[in-house]
Amino acid sequence: MNRSKSLSYLPVLLLAALSLTACSGPKTGCTLNCGGGGGTATVSLTLAAVPFVPPPGTSILSFAVTINGITLAPANGSPVNIPLNAATYVVDLTRLQSDSAFLGQVLANVPAGTYNKITVNVTGAVVTYCTDLGGVVGCDAASVNQVSQTAATMPSTSSFSATLTSGQKTGFQIQFSFANAVTINSTQPQVVSKVDLGAANVLTASALPPTSSSLATGQLDFVEDVTGVVTAASASSVTVKTSSRGSMTAALNQSTFLVSNCVTTNATCAPAVGQFASIDTSLNADGTFTALEYDPIAPTSSDWIEGIVSLTPTVPTQLQIVTNDISLASTGSHIGANLNVGDPVQITLSGVQPFAVDSKGLPVVTTSFKGSSDATTIIPGQTVALHVTAFTAKSGTALAVATVDTVVLRFTRVTGANVSSVANPFFNIQSLPPFFAPAVTYQVQISNATPSTNYDGSPDTSTLSGANVSIRALYFGSSVSPAFSAAKVRKH
Repeated sequence: MNRSKSLSYLPVLLLAALSLTACSGPKTGCTLNCGGGGGTATVSLTLAAVPFVPPPGTSILSFAVTINGITLAPANGSPVNIPLNAATYVVDLTRLQSDSAFLGQVLANVPAGTYNKITVNVTGAVVTYCTDLGGVVGCDAASVNQVSQTAATMPSTSSFSATLTSGQKTGFQIQFSFANAVTINSTQPQVVSKVDLGAANVLTASALPPTSSSLATGQLDFVEDVTGVVTAASASSVTVKTSSRGSMTAALNQSTFLVSNCVTTNATCAPAVGQFASIDTSLNADGTFTALEYDPIAPTSSDWIEGIVSLTPTVPTQLQIVTNDISLASTGSHIGANLNVGDPVQITLSGVQPFAVDSKGLPVVTTSFKGSSDATTIIPGQTVALHVTAFTAKSGTALAVATVDTVVLRFTRVTGANVSSVANPFFNIQSLPPFFAPAVTYQVQISNATPSTNYDGSPDTSTLSGANVSIRALYFGSSVSPAFSAAKVRKH
């Protein structure tokens, strides 16, 4: 895609207010964060996931978690509330194998002192998985199932300690562990029997920025592929509102890459209110965000479902996905509150436009997908964004059904083992989840051009050999080389 650059830069502060009372007084004694030396700090939180060590014992298609609160507990005194970016925050942890999501922050109002625990209030979790016992591409028929945790729980970080000083601007990344939260049945291969976010060592946290990454000085974390409706746009900033993780405002500057055309129309799409768009950002130490890339997908807001393809389509007008993200029309939504992240959806193509690829400027492999209108050109493991024109909610064991007229290839998140054959701009991975079978190795292409692949846990490909990595990448299929074109690589 052609790209243009904005000409001005104006940092945008995300304002968050939290009234915290510091303790003092010789008679009552200190009750909040004693020994901190006075003053306050700025703290921002992001969320990530630690996937199963590959090869995983099952295929996790979605791991939806609902959060309604976070606290930062001092060594002495009462916990500090960190306001979430949305009152009820829903996220799919499968997307956070490679990515980070912005949770919340307190600007210049966290009392200085030592903190030793972060607690997350989780109101529910749903794991959607499938089996692939036959070793072919795609889930076994009728094997897509869900396991839920409906009871609220409050997991806390293990082995966490941080000392904040007056005026400090910092952040922490909270990580959910798949292996400690999800139990795989010992007698039924690839079947998930339990999810428990209250189990031991489910939650860990680490200081930002990571010890190794491609972040620039002053940046804490990449917060990428924030997808939703544009609610404000100017030459200096853009605001995108998601359906379940709040809004994000990011500054545009001379280094921001603006995708010139909307993906669905291939017509010029400068940032504008009402667009359906995705932004890649960096979270800065002062709590602001800088847009690394602006990617307009469609010129107007409407109902979109993004999900991973679970079964091999066998007819030209039908496919099945598991929902990983949802974006609702500003008014007159067909979906409303009738679809949850993690829900399987039966898709019917009707009056469909030629399939498109949201490349975001990355290298694209030529396959039969682009320009097609035939669902049999879509393969399990691909992630697609679908424009919904009609919707029927799930009922009992009957899946939700969506009629769509637009199909866009977007970014799959997946973890692989034992990086090998590193020869820039390519490397190989193996041991993907079972439903990606039967390929032994998959070639991944990275970008050294503009835009470039971002790295977490490594500055580039130089330290990846032999490592386990998660990628966010366009997936073209196991029979194609390269199979993936990666926008993000996270080394574990």
